[in-house]
Amino acid sequence: MENKKIAQDIYSKIILEIKEKKISQKSIAEEINMTPQTFSDNMNRLIEGKFPKVEFLLDVQKVLGVDLGINFFNH
Repeated sequence: MENKKIAQDIYSKIILEIKEKKISQKSIAEEINMTPQTFSDNMNRLIEGKFPKVEFLLDVQKVLGVDLGINFFNH
């Protein structure tokens, strides 16, 4: 149950940053070399309380310039 909340919190952080920075999910997808559909699928996984690949989260974190609380994966 804890993992589900963590995933949903990450989703909320991403959506908040997207709205604040007035950028589209499509533009983020393009910047991380991902199709908009794959980006959307990964976001849907988060809202369902599941985790996409760590690389996706790290890429989104970098593009948005926000701490998603996953920095322990970086070296």
